[in-house]
Amino acid sequence: MGASVGVGGLIIGISMLVVFSMAYQAISLQVDSGLDRIDDAADEPSPTFTIDDAIIYTGAIVDVTINDGGSGYSSGGTIEASTGTGGFSATYTVNGNGNITSVVITSHGNYSSLPTLVVNGGGTPTATASLTATRGSVVYANMTNTGSTTIDHENMWLYLDGRNATQFSSAYTSQINSELWFSGETLNLRWFDTGLPGDERLALSVGSTIVGHALW
Repeated sequence: MGASVGVGGLIIGISMLVVFSMAYQAISLQVDSGLDRIDDAADEPSPTFTIDDAIIYTGAIVDVTINDGGSGYSSGGTIEASTGTGGFSATYTVNGNGNITSVVITSHGNYSSLPTLVVNGGGTPTATASLTATRGSVVYANMTNTGSTTIDHENMWLYLDGRNATQFSSAYTSQINSELWFSGETLNLRWFDTGLPGDERLALSVGSTIVGHALW
């Protein structure tokens, strides 16, 4: 009887050692994997980038409201400002009755006061369209990824005068349908109607790296 108990205890002890050994190996593998990830992160260089130039227009035309689309207009004309010298221009589309149904701004310009908008070269209208401009801020900037790290737009943040962090992806539309900023790539930011105070300095941050540039 005593021998059976001893053998049983020995078997249980060996089984527990096997379990402990397997658990130790699993923990060791997890630790090694974690250390490898830490090493990989440490080896990845910090992002580096520049803001090459930056300008803000605080009197830009950021939207056009169609109060009355008129009638008898044809495609191919343009919408321009009949007052002021800010440089605004836009194109439009019409329906079958020659009503202006949508407006696409091609140049936002910069105005000290709200200009009057007119349609030029749009055929012979039978009823004049009524259009109202909306002024706002537009930031134009060029920025270059000078490092070797590819940066996700979701990890980029914009600031005006150091305030109101705005995620880059909400202010930038990629021309190549990509959400990544590749090494050596220059992005052309056109930040329309920021709706934010601040007109002296633009800053861009990625992680702990932040670069600023005066707004002209």
